[in-house]
Amino acid sequence: MPRYKLTIEYDGTSFSGWQIQPDARTAEEEIEKAMSQILQAPIDIIGQGRTDAGVHAKRQVAHVDLPDTINSEKFLFGVNGLVGEGIHIHQIEKVNSEFHARFDAISREYEYVLLKTPSPLKHRTTWWPGRNVDFKKMNECVQLLKGEFDFSGFSKFNEENYTTLCTILNAELVEEEEEVIFRIQANRFLRNMVRRLVGTLVEVGKGKLSREDFKEKLENPEANVTTKTAPAKGLVLSNVFY
Repeated sequence: MPRYKLTIEYDGTSFSGWQIQPDARTAEEEIEKAMSQILQAPIDIIGQGRTDAGVHAKRQVAHVDLPDTINSEKFLFGVNGLVGEGIHIHQIEKVNSEFHARFDAISREYEYVLLKTPSPLKHRTTWWPGRNVDFKKMNECVQLLKGEFDFSGFSKFNEENYTTLCTILNAELVEEEEEVIFRIQANRFLRNMVRRLVGTLVEVGKGKLSREDFKEKLENPEANVTTKTAPAKGLVLSNVFY
């Protein structure tokens, strides 16, 4: 069957992440259910990777093999009509049968959006860390991130990890009028890694940790520096590169 690449956006607020799991609503499951309903046959989609509960996506990528009789655009229209407002597949494109959404990806990019003041309208997709946060101090730490590091000190233990080394290709803190966006691109990410980086950066911004503390934890995961994990709601998978 022909293989298709899907580009998907979803609001992670009401999902227990991307990957199918027992007794929990996930984005992957909702898409598979919609496709299976239209085709009246079981469908298995493969995502480029998982996102945790409450984490959003602008450009999650997945692949799926579909019957060669379908009209892909009409099929996409039907699936989007069934999955509901929390998910939208923006693009479906035919790719080489060897394409693999996960194994062919060379890097991923995440964004974490912090608010300078509370905003009820943005509550579901941002985090207001409180008053008196020095974003300049945070940015001094962000400048340290480019390169390869052992991020076991900034992640949740996962026995499936074959390595805790990650290479940061780009990291920046962009200050706008109402928001501050932390953007990071790497060859791979560990579980809770971005959220723990952001939470710890905020501790620096509040004066509870220093730049030297952050640098020590980055260079030595065993360092006696307490990290903090930011809420899931501010995190977005923004892009996947092939």
